[in-house]
Amino acid sequence: MTTSSDSSSTDSGHTQRTEPTLSDSIADEKLERPENQKVLDEIDYPDGGIKAWSVVFGSWCAMLGSFGIWNSVGVFQAYLSENQLSRYSEGDISWIFSVFSFLFFFCGVQIGPIFDAYGLKPLVIPGSIGFVLSIILFSLGNEYYQFFLSFSILGGISCSLVFTPSIAATNQWFNVRRGLATGIATTGGGFGGVIFPILVRALIPKVGFGWTLRIVAFICLVTSTLAVLCLRTRFPPNKASGATIDLSAFKDRRFAATACATFMIEWALQIPQTYFTSFALYKGVDTTFAYQMIAILNGASVFGRWLPGYVADRFGRFNTMIATIFMCAVFSLSLWMVSSALDGTKTGLMIAYLVCFGFASGSGISLTPVCLAQISDMREYGKRYGTTFSFASLGTLTGVPIAGAILKAQNGRYDGLIAYCGSCYIVCFMFLILARGFGGGWALRKVY
Repeated sequence: MTTSSDSSSTDSGHTQRTEPTLSDSIADEKLERPENQKVLDEIDYPDGGIKAWSVVFGSWCAMLGSFGIWNSVGVFQAYLSENQLSRYSEGDISWIFSVFSFLFFFCGVQIGPIFDAYGLKPLVIPGSIGFVLSIILFSLGNEYYQFFLSFSILGGISCSLVFTPSIAATNQWFNVRRGLATGIATTGGGFGGVIFPILVRALIPKVGFGWTLRIVAFICLVTSTLAVLCLRTRFPPNKASGATIDLSAFKDRRFAATACATFMIEWALQIPQTYFTSFALYKGVDTTFAYQMIAILNGASVFGRWLPGYVADRFGRFNTMIATIFMCAVFSLSLWMVSSALDGTKTGLMIAYLVCFGFASGSGISLTPVCLAQISDMREYGKRYGTTFSFASLGTLTGVPIAGAILKAQNGRYDGLIAYCGSCYIVCFMFLILARGFGGGWALRKVY
């Protein structure tokens, strides 16, 4: 184990600490025996220090822009449906944001392995440039194809170039406190999801849609620059890992169950994000407040990303995920369903749902990468991460349009959409129980 004298000599610059490398045989043994992995990782991972926390800050900045925009798509959809794209149905408009979300995650199939092989700078720098450019082009659009090309295609690919490496880099610096570190980093997306909807609603009447988005683009330019300056990797490039999807990972029952759970999360997560503003308008909520409701959900999500990460490091990452996903199902099928079924506005019930669901759903963002890291060899984490989210991206592509089709089939009633959302979380809950059982056993008191 690293002694205090070792740490002090490293910090003072007298002794250069070599990058940790483990033989393939030890790595294989670690994957089979997580208890041994924990001991070895506690030796190798800094789990703190200026460099490690600066990486967390860089990841936070990257998340504020990329994931902040992802968390705000409901506001953009509601605005476009009432203005430039008013002649299109909600289902048609939803494809703009579904394809954005699909590419956001699907591109990880190559970005993750490239990160393993070449590091993060070749990904984050062009991704940041493309992301800012996509928002500027989005601000100039008037036609459906213009919004689709600028936001869905360019924006989705560019955000993936920023998001995937920022998550993977954080996991290289933390193990024991990985849940806390990743939770703090992902709160950046929650903050962005609070700031951008409020900003959009406040600025559009004053400067118009175009200049509002250009202001958003400038904010993303600043945060992306900080991300590029602060993010760094700790392990040397592993070019032997290859830039391909790792289908063999599905032979690992833990990984297969976790990947299926992630798919179900992505199938459901964006339904409230995308449709709650429209739902509030449908129920008669004031337009200004309806646009601010997504900010309430994302504000609660900030705490839901940080606090479960802190708890997960003590009581188990999978245990915490199981509890919070179960809460998502319960809140959707109770608070949201009741507010939809009852006549009248029922603003109190809506706010209660936004706060409760926002908090519970935050772990779906912050703990999913941590759970994947727990069952993976970190030298190939990027590949496994990319494999998982390329699979889950099919959920982001189809989840919102399916919800829109259900909404259309019910002539604008939201009961079926809400039931679909809650059911996805129930299935996710079941897959997580399987993953925990395969990896840590079936004892209820097991910390896993």
